[in-house]
Amino acid sequence: MGQPLLVAWGHEFVDEVLDALGPDLEMEVVVGKPTVDQWRNAPLVLIDAHCRTLANGMPAHPWMEVVAPEALYGDRLAEVIRAWQADYPDAAVCSLPRGAQTLRDIVAAAAVGGRAREVRVGVVGGHGGAGATTLAVAIALAAADEGRRTLLVDAAGRGGVDDRLGTPVMALQVVDAPDVPAREIERTSAEVKVVDLDRALDGGQVDAARLCDVVLLVANVQRNAMASRRVAQRLAGAGVRFAVMPTWTDDTAAQALAEECAVRLLHEVPLDPPSVFSDGRVYLVGRCDLLTLARELVHHAPHFAARTAA
Repeated sequence: MGQPLLVAWGHEFVDEVLDALGPDLEMEVVVGKPTVDQWRNAPLVLIDAHCRTLANGMPAHPWMEVVAPEALYGDRLAEVIRAWQADYPDAAVCSLPRGAQTLRDIVAAAAVGGRAREVRVGVVGGHGGAGATTLAVAIALAAADEGRRTLLVDAAGRGGVDDRLGTPVMALQVVDAPDVPAREIERTSAEVKVVDLDRALDGGQVDAARLCDVVLLVANVQRNAMASRRVAQRLAGAGVRFAVMPTWTDDTAAQALAEECAVRLLHEVPLDPPSVFSDGRVYLVGRCDLLTLARELVHHAPHFAARTAA
C-alpha cells in the first residue's frame, strides 16, 4: 500500500495543504490527473475541491476527502460542497484553515494503516450447483458483520444472491448488475467488494473478473472435470488472477487443475451438511464452518489476494 495521495489542480493548493499538515506527515503529490494505480493503491485520497474533473473516470475510492482551500468560503463553498456531494455522496469536504487539525488526524490515521484500500473478491462456479453464490454471500455477510462497508454485486443475474441472503446487515449493499458489472464495481464506494460471477464468463463478466484482486473458482472438479477446466482456462486466458477452491477434501482433480493453470489450491469450501441452511439461505449464526471460512477470508484481507495470486 502506498502513501496518502494529494491530487491538486495547481501548486498553490499543494503548498496550502502541506502547510496545514505540517512537516511530519508525508504524502504523494500529483498535480493534474493521477493514474488509476496511484488512485487505487493510496489508502487515502485528498482532492482539490476546485476541480471535480480530477476525479472523473477514476474508480470509487473507499476513503476520499475533498479539501477546500481558504479562498473558497461562504456561498461559493456551499455551492462546491453541494456539487461534490451530488456526484460523490460518500466523500467528506474539509475546509481550510478551520479543518486543518481534522485533516492532520485523517492523514496520520491513513499513514499508519487506519484504513486499507478496498479489497475485491470474485467468486465463480466451475459448474452448476458448485456453491459459488453461497460462498459469495457468506463472504459479503462476514465483511459487513465486521462493520466494513461491503458491496455484493450479483453479476450472474439469476437472482441467486437474493435467494441465499438470509440476514440483512446495514453495512451491506447488494447490486444486481448482470449486464455491466464492471461499472458497478468501479463507481460504487466500499471497503470490500464481492462479485458473484456467471460461469459463462462472457465479455462483461471477464471485465468484472479482471477488476478483482482474486477470483475464487469453486468446483467439485473430480465430478465435473470438463466444465471446471473450461472455466479455469477462460480465466487464465483472460489474465484473471484466480485460485481453485474444491468443495471436498480429497479432490485430486482440483489439485491437478491448479497445477495445470499454475494457481493456488485453497482449502475446500465447507458445504457439508453441518454448513447447509435448511432454507438454502446464509445467516449470521454463531457456529458454522462456511461462515468461519468467510470470516477468515475477510480477516486476511487485503493480504489474502496477494498471497493467493502469488
